[in-house]
Amino acid sequence: MNQNRLKNVRLLMEQQNIQQLIVTAPQSIWYLTGQWVQPMDRLDALIIGPEDCKLLCYMLAQAYCEGCETIVYTDESQTVEQLSRLLQAVPTGVDGALHARFLLPLLETRSDIAFRVSAYVEQARSRKDGMEMDRLRNASQVTDAVLADAFARLTEGITERQFSKTVADAFERAGAGIFEGSPMCAFGEGTAEPHHSPGNRKLRAGDAVLVDTGMRIGGYFSDMTRTVFFREADPEQQHVYDVVRQANKAAINAAEPGVFIAELDRAARSVIEQAGYGEYFTHKTSHGLGIDFHEEPFDRPHRHIPVQPGMCFTIEPGIYLPGRFGVRIEDALLMGDHGAEVLNQFPKELKIVP
Repeated sequence: MNQNRLKNVRLLMEQQNIQQLIVTAPQSIWYLTGQWVQPMDRLDALIIGPEDCKLLCYMLAQAYCEGCETIVYTDESQTVEQLSRLLQAVPTGVDGALHARFLLPLLETRSDIAFRVSAYVEQARSRKDGMEMDRLRNASQVTDAVLADAFARLTEGITERQFSKTVADAFERAGAGIFEGSPMCAFGEGTAEPHHSPGNRKLRAGDAVLVDTGMRIGGYFSDMTRTVFFREADPEQQHVYDVVRQANKAAINAAEPGVFIAELDRAARSVIEQAGYGEYFTHKTSHGLGIDFHEEPFDRPHRHIPVQPGMCFTIEPGIYLPGRFGVRIEDALLMGDHGAEVLNQFPKELKIVP
């Protein structure tokens, strides 16, 4: 059990008068125990009290860690009953990963407990320690090299799906392992879709090429987007690219300890609005990055979240002209005591691939 991380979670619990916390997200269990388990349709749950911890495990997804009692159940056991027996009748937090098929029966079984949805582990995870920072740096450095490798392999007539596989293969060539899923790759009009799925569109001269990708390396994700142009870029493409690059720069320059996440969005968005493209920037500028691809701190309306040292988050403004082309430039940032460190070093000057 990582005692420093556990101490931080308990401090957050104490501040909100939560005396017991049920943690079921595998990522959060790993964060605290160092044990990665995937119970699939069953349940593994870490129960954190003021003085002790218990880990309820399905027999095929067992985890053991020093300083934590492990209770193993089988298919013959009633999962909710097993969990219920481990709980005290005190104010109890529940993480957002506890499935309703377990939570609803638990609410009925333990009507003596006041349950509250609580994200204390996620909040603690948002501030990285030194080891986590090093792993985030490494993941971003690998992704820089992967995109350089992949863009060098662009050829006329290749499809988005084929190029997505090229990017995935580049991760494997870099020693990062096998990519799960398909990296987001878009050509031409597909780049105007912020969450485009690679298809059979073939690459042609004059196309914008957008790649948004990242991979969990050493337990921590990278996340980077770059847009390049194949063989040529017309004046409008160059102008839009420059606006997005300036928006990316403005948000990075605004990033310092204590600034609200929403202010980073405002810094990027104001550049795009002033250029006349405000309606074509259709998503938020930032999200947290770490054990999960998207995690705290989230930039959501009406949430005043100050950036704190140790937080890792993205800056990813974009302009998307429907049916034509789009541009997004994304970097991962790590906040230090005196300013932000940009983790991605892949160049952001306009690039035309010959």
